[in-house]
Amino acid sequence: MDPHGYTAGFSRRGHLLLMRHAQTVANEQHRYLGQRNAPLTELGERQRQRGVEGLVAWRPDRIVSSPLDRCRVIAEPAAKLLGCPFEVDERVAELDFGVIEDCTSDQIRQRGLPLPWGDSLERWPAPGAESLEEFCGRLADAADHFATLVGKTAVVSHGGAIRGMLAHWLGIPPERMWQVSLGNVRSVLLSVEDADTVYLERLGLAPEELGQLA
Repeated sequence: MDPHGYTAGFSRRGHLLLMRHAQTVANEQHRYLGQRNAPLTELGERQRQRGVEGLVAWRPDRIVSSPLDRCRVIAEPAAKLLGCPFEVDERVAELDFGVIEDCTSDQIRQRGLPLPWGDSLERWPAPGAESLEEFCGRLADAADHFATLVGKTAVVSHGGAIRGMLAHWLGIPPERMWQVSLGNVRSVLLSVEDADTVYLERLGLAPEELGQLA
């Protein structure tokens, strides 16, 4: 094991890197953003470049992205620079928040609408939203697929989607997955022994740390 705790020298079938997208205007304004596109902030643009550089430094065998722009603007340029396969996977898109899309927490409370966690979880989904069962189901399908891949796979996705995949691999109840914190353009690193055995290696990696793990 290297000084960073990365088991690259051990017998592992593959490694998975899950990176969250850069900061959007909705993130900055504390608005719920699920399956809509939103522009990056100035900070987000700097984070985007750091994310691209971090993925290139980690040198994955393939890069997978959510279909949403805030993920593709990191994943696609990195894949082009590396000359590695690039794929868009609809399953790793963020939760569809329905009518609470683009709302703040105060606006949601004032309208008496639920959130998919906390005391209002039993009233979820909000009108037009995706149920937690549907959300976790598609993420479990994606997670099971990624765990079959040999080599290094990078996935650029969303906070909720990454939490959902971690919950599946680590056996965390869906209602508790929101207690995992992951900042913009931070990554989770996992190692895969077989399709049923996935280990959490690192949580909250900055893009600049990824080259040390290549």
